[in-house]
Amino acid sequence: MSDCFAPDDVIRHAGLVMAHAANIASVLNIGELICPFAVVTKGDSRQSIEFEAPTQDEAISEGWASLEKYKEHFDLWAFAREGLVRGSDGKDDVLVVATWAHGMANPVVFTHRFLPKGRGGFALLGPMMVQDCPPTELDRVATCFMQGIDEHPQGHLWQSWRRV
Repeated sequence: MSDCFAPDDVIRHAGLVMAHAANIASVLNIGELICPFAVVTKGDSRQSIEFEAPTQDEAISEGWASLEKYKEHFDLWAFAREGLVRGSDGKDDVLVVATWAHGMANPVVFTHRFLPKGRGGFALLGPMMVQDCPPTELDRVATCFMQGIDEHPQGHLWQSWRRV
């Protein structure tokens, strides 16, 4: 691992998983939420694990617990879900991806504001945000994140989903 806050492969994995979360959110019916999921990799093998539970909070708890449960069995882990952040008009919907690899003390958390179908049609709003990213890393992080988006089979839709 380089002396940055997260290695390139971790950031690319986050971009791929964010594209997957956006793709799911783009086709949900009004009022539906993304089923929280993790995408884990081991070598060239990648697997998605959904966390279905009676409540969204329970599913999110199961997703976070999957890091400890599976961390010795994979190379990369990313957990995706929907969330809320404080916005100028109350609370804004966000897609959240936390990603981790061996050698990292804690996952890196990426968020992207979005507009669900029920509030005017699906759209990604503003830029991607990353928690605790040093300003000197922003360009590298943005480049790697977009490479991950481009790796997703529906990554070509990313720009059409964006509304600045």
